[in-house]
Amino acid sequence: MRWSAASTFLQSRVGRRLFAAFFFLVAVLVGAVSLLAYQLTDYIVRQSASQLSSEMTKAVGINLIDRLRAAESLLRIHAQSLAAGTPPTALSERMAVVFSNVRVEASASVLPVGKGALASLRVQDGDVPDTPPAVELVVPMEPWRVHGTLNAEYLWENAQSGTHRICFSGAGFARPYCQGVQETGAAVIRSEREIFFRPYLDTPSWTVTAMLAPSVERHLPIGTAALVGNVAGIAFLLALAASSVLLRKLTQPLDALMSGTRAMQRGDFSRRVRIAGPRSEFTDLADSFNAMTEEVGHDLQLFQLLAQMDRAIVDQRPFEEVVRLTLAHLDMAACGGAACVVQWPDGEPSPWALALLPDGTLERRPATAPGGGGHAGGPHTEALAGQPWVDLPVAQTQTQRVWLRVARVPVAPERAVRELGAFRQRLVVALHAEQREQQLRERATRDSLTGLLNRYGLVETIDQLARQYGAQAQDSAAGFAVVYMDLDGFKEINDAYGHDVGDSVLKEVAARLLHCMGASALAIGRPAGDEFVFVLPADASRSYRGTIDAVMQAVRQPVVVPPRKLHLTASFGMSLFPEHGSTHADLLKYADLAMYSAKSSGRHMLVEFDHALNAELDERMLLRRDLRHALADGQMFVVFQPRVAGTHGQIASVEALLRWRHPDKGFVSPEIFIALAEESEFILELGRWVLRQALGQFQQWRSIPNHPVRHLSVNLSPLQLADPALPAQLQALLEEFHIQPGELELEITEGALIRDVDTAVERLAALRALGVAIALDDFGVGYSAMSYLSQLPFDTLKIDKSFVFAFGVERPALAIATAIVALAKALDKRVVAEGVETPEQAALLQGLGVDELQGYLFGKPQTAAELEALLAVTPQPSRTAP
Repeated sequence: MRWSAASTFLQSRVGRRLFAAFFFLVAVLVGAVSLLAYQLTDYIVRQSASQLSSEMTKAVGINLIDRLRAAESLLRIHAQSLAAGTPPTALSERMAVVFSNVRVEASASVLPVGKGALASLRVQDGDVPDTPPAVELVVPMEPWRVHGTLNAEYLWENAQSGTHRICFSGAGFARPYCQGVQETGAAVIRSEREIFFRPYLDTPSWTVTAMLAPSVERHLPIGTAALVGNVAGIAFLLALAASSVLLRKLTQPLDALMSGTRAMQRGDFSRRVRIAGPRSEFTDLADSFNAMTEEVGHDLQLFQLLAQMDRAIVDQRPFEEVVRLTLAHLDMAACGGAACVVQWPDGEPSPWALALLPDGTLERRPATAPGGGGHAGGPHTEALAGQPWVDLPVAQTQTQRVWLRVARVPVAPERAVRELGAFRQRLVVALHAEQREQQLRERATRDSLTGLLNRYGLVETIDQLARQYGAQAQDSAAGFAVVYMDLDGFKEINDAYGHDVGDSVLKEVAARLLHCMGASALAIGRPAGDEFVFVLPADASRSYRGTIDAVMQAVRQPVVVPPRKLHLTASFGMSLFPEHGSTHADLLKYADLAMYSAKSSGRHMLVEFDHALNAELDERMLLRRDLRHALADGQMFVVFQPRVAGTHGQIASVEALLRWRHPDKGFVSPEIFIALAEESEFILELGRWVLRQALGQFQQWRSIPNHPVRHLSVNLSPLQLADPALPAQLQALLEEFHIQPGELELEITEGALIRDVDTAVERLAALRALGVAIALDDFGVGYSAMSYLSQLPFDTLKIDKSFVFAFGVERPALAIATAIVALAKALDKRVVAEGVETPEQAALLQGLGVDELQGYLFGKPQTAAELEALLAVTPQPSRTAP
């Protein structure tokens, strides 16, 4: 087996852990066995060495005796040969090998050698270390004694050993004579044996000692430890190799499972784990894993599909899109091979079926009604309706009923049952979401009061028409007209009779628009307030003009809101697609601009947009831009118009008015720039500046003794009144200029108050608490102030100049002025009349008991210096007749 194949298990964490465990166990086992083997080997070696040494001493002793006896025999033969004559040559040669010296002595001249005429040994010169002693063999032979000195090579030849050190000691040895390797240390094994020469030689015994180190190194190429270590290493490697093979077989299934897990993590649920070999726990685990993978893959696909359906629902896709996804992924085999969605809209005689075609598109075709009359009360089966399908109810909304029609209801596998239930739930959600979206769309695009399109609905419809007619414009002169209608005088009706009456009027006008135009109108809407917009097809004959005239006449008809009969007119502005614009912004803007031009030109008329009107709009935009810089550039200034007492005609107070001298356009009308300032809320900064300038001038006049101007009136914009910071700012100005209570009067139009009476009462009360008088300006123009006078905290009523101008022209004008003065006196309020230009008007007002008069008869709005000049030349008596 290749190393790469055997080591792949190391790539597995479990394999590495198992290998580490095997490694540790094998290492411990081999180490223990090696230690035991080493100790056992050492014991065996020592025992063998001891036995070997004992045998060595025995062999050396026997060999020594044998050699001595052979030498004795040789001496005897030599002695006998001497007695017979000359010794043979062979004997002499043999004697030379054994003996180094031989001599024969007469027995009478030597000492006895022992009993029994035995040979004896004599050891001489044995005191030199490592030098063999001289050993002499003495053999008695009557009448001689033969002395032979033994050759050391002959005597000690077998006492030499390469493994032992052999030592001899005994009688005649000055010190032990040793041969062989030098052995030292406590571990040396010693073996001693006595060499008994008797009964062969008459000599005391010798002691032979064999010494051996118990080391096998001298017998083997390597030491014992190295031998045991090598054997242990080989055994360890063999064990590791066997364990790696075993681990490889164990980890292969784990690797296969891990590979399958990674494939599943990557989203590949088609991968199957295959484990070769006999059945085991791993194969069971692989089968379970494969089954789980297949189930999870199907579930994930279902979840992804459900998520796709949820996205379609959230993205407000049509209900048909959810139906297409359902039919495309439904388990048709489990459902009998066929399925469709049946819709039965309310009001239609028969339902429709949505079926999926082979190309993946939906086909809408007529379908038979579900069994049992088609009520979504439960599944209608073949047995119930006699039809080869099952109708599963999905939902019933306010506009339709829906079923899921299948050939049969799945009962197995369980996954198909779950999928069918999940798909039915998504169809329910999609159906209700579509209905909810339609309701929200109706609410978002419809005016809740009249049921007409609101501004959003108009914008959307006009954009759709622009795209539609824009595509047709390439082949024809197709177009449409956007008509902007604003009710004339509706504000007065709303202010006079309340919002309930105003709402009734708006609903009646909407009904008349629908009645007049009907299906001919492309769109009818109410963008805001009393404004209506309708869109008509435009052709070369301009037939839409007749429709607009019919609408004008319908609006002029009295509106009956019991117990009142109200009269209305309307101003119309019109823009054309594509001549005047191609977007809703341009068409609505130009129609609105034309409508305002109709109002300015006398009302109750139709004005078609012209680009000259657009120039007027551009002029307003330029003025609005210049207005921002007018204050800082010193173009604004305050003028004062005197007001005289109604009793004596002397100047009693002044009204501060703002003027704008444009560097290029000259004087700009206050009606224009005040409206521009209110549109951009620049009126707040402008109003504070006017108050500061007027109060500063008034402080100078008050410092002059007997100066006639003792009261100051300043106009207050509705936006200023709505500003929460106004009371604190006004109090700071009053303290700065030391204004006393009653010296400052703020004029507020009644229309700004009656829009929210409760809030107006609260804010006016806060101003009056600072010592400021409140005047209702332009009183009488609106028709609702009478009903709120008892609630509003005010001090002065100002009769609008339109009534004063009508004195002598319209009989009701004087009657209305008389009623206003009588009402004010009854409420203990002061009355100021403005717009007095003739002595006759002044005389009538004085006769009514008006407290102060204001108009060009007494002085135009002028600067403080001009007013001083006027005061200097004006006599104290009244300029008007009493």
